[in-house]
Amino acid sequence: MSTPVSKKAPALALAALGVVFGDIGTSPLYTYQTALGAIARPDAAAAIGVASLIVWSLLIIVTLKYVGVVMRADFHGEGGVFALLALLQRKMPAAGGLRLPAYVVMLLFGAALLYGDGTITPAISVLSALEGLEAVNPKLHAAVLPATVALLLALFAVQRLGTGRLGFAFGWVMLAWFLAIGGIGLAWVVQCPRVLEAFNPVCALETLRRSGWSAVFLMGGVVLAVTGVEALYADMGHFSRRAISLAWHGVALPALLLNYLGQAALAVKSPAVFAAGTPFFQMVPSGWMTLALVALATAATVIASQALISGVFSLTAQARDLRFLPRLRIIHTSRDERGQVYVPLANWLLAAACILLVVTFRTSANMAAAYGLAVVGTMLITTMAIGLIAWKCWEWPWWRTAVLVASLFSLESVFLFSSLTKVAQGGWYPLVIAGGLLVVMLTWHRGRAIIAEHVRANTCPMEELPRKLPGQRGLPGQLVLVTANRTPAHAVARLQEMIREGIAPREQIIFLSLLNVVKSNVDIARSIEVKQHGPHVWHVVAQHGYMQEPHAPRILQRAVEISGGGIRAGSENTFFVLPRELIVEYVGNSLERWRRVLFGVLSRNQSYAPDYLHIPQTQLIEFTWMMKA
Repeated sequence: MSTPVSKKAPALALAALGVVFGDIGTSPLYTYQTALGAIARPDAAAAIGVASLIVWSLLIIVTLKYVGVVMRADFHGEGGVFALLALLQRKMPAAGGLRLPAYVVMLLFGAALLYGDGTITPAISVLSALEGLEAVNPKLHAAVLPATVALLLALFAVQRLGTGRLGFAFGWVMLAWFLAIGGIGLAWVVQCPRVLEAFNPVCALETLRRSGWSAVFLMGGVVLAVTGVEALYADMGHFSRRAISLAWHGVALPALLLNYLGQAALAVKSPAVFAAGTPFFQMVPSGWMTLALVALATAATVIASQALISGVFSLTAQARDLRFLPRLRIIHTSRDERGQVYVPLANWLLAAACILLVVTFRTSANMAAAYGLAVVGTMLITTMAIGLIAWKCWEWPWWRTAVLVASLFSLESVFLFSSLTKVAQGGWYPLVIAGGLLVVMLTWHRGRAIIAEHVRANTCPMEELPRKLPGQRGLPGQLVLVTANRTPAHAVARLQEMIREGIAPREQIIFLSLLNVVKSNVDIARSIEVKQHGPHVWHVVAQHGYMQEPHAPRILQRAVEISGGGIRAGSENTFFVLPRELIVEYVGNSLERWRRVLFGVLSRNQSYAPDYLHIPQTQLIEFTWMMKA
């Protein structure tokens, strides 16, 4: 849910510093060093030119594109890839059939790339910060990798606590970080005012001209300055556009500009420093100041990692709700903010991927090659989507939309081309992650679409169900078909399928709709609705908050009281029916064999609903769909 804009905007801006700007705020640890390293013999002009490229990338990509344009595209105050999808579905073909429209696939790939980004960000951020130990004492080099792995394990181990408890503290830590890097940069700018030439865009263009073909590799380093920019949009629902804009223009942008200019001043005055490998930490005198900066950088990178990890959790929850991922165990960690969630499976998969990256690439410089491609891919997809929204939703003239998209695409396509040159050095990693996840989402959606078509072809309105049931009296007891929809079409089709397979119904048939609402807690007993659709058919609807676990047997007992005895009290002959969405019979080509196997694996490994619903194992019937695919 979106947070209303009020007089509390400064407080929200402080919180946004900790959650939204952690990733982009720690980019100075490695960006300038990586970009300048792409130039064979960097001189003073090259040092200033690289700073100019970074400065104008921040101004165009972050300030103009995201803060100025993209954040206007909100869906009920929410942002992110799936907000773009929801907006476009209002004006364009929806995503309900077997074949998904191209724009849906494009946005799903953008979401998958964010997962790739989420695996790299914690690894490169923590590793680059701890590499500062080498600036304190070169003998500490051997401790960098073990310390990074230990810190990452600790970071993922505490995810179950939720970020809400630390959110306020995060803001103060990041404020201290931005003030520190801005102040350090300002001190160097004062020593070398010449670096202010970087604000002249001609300086950036001249650097590209002089670099020749090496400009491709140079831009691959420059793009690291805008990593994490998607967090501005994805977290808009938590902090509001005004608060994020205030935090960016008031604190983050000035501090970043000063620090990048300060690194350029260091490169002009002391070129040999960059050969040491940690120029960021060489901006302060060695000793306690360096150690203090390493400690602050480590804290800031942990916060930056937290923001991306939380973003992956939110993305997973959204994908599940939109039926692009199977039912996963999702734990809500806040009673006040529904968006704060913890996904155990995603957490430990991310942990394994991050540790594998650290052990494989070993340095942040090596890992930087794997980083940029995921970021640029997401930015390009956002540009294309925002062009469609400007044309279809905002009803901009076609020429105005074309100018916007062409302007942004001209810069981001250069970033993309430069990132593609690093595929062999590690850029393949986020592509593999994104490609695998895209296949999972498309397979799950298609399998469910096949099931939905089967349901539509084999169901009837609930009002007609009593006369379609067998004439003879069913077995003693009750059959309770559980569903998450108010209109239980799937449950009706499930019952008809069971009857066709020769499974005799019980004396009473009850459809139990368990509806999750946006509140953390509701009075479940008071929310229960009971309706009779025939002598032996009942429909029970119950609401529950996102922090509550619906206790199906207790809800059924309350329904007995509401019905005045019409629904019989539960007994050992009461059985709860839950579906397993497997496609086990293969005929035709609607779903390839390997995808049918994948769909089955995903279905069998969904979170186990009987535990969540407190259904005894002795009263459980798991029904598997049998259909042609």
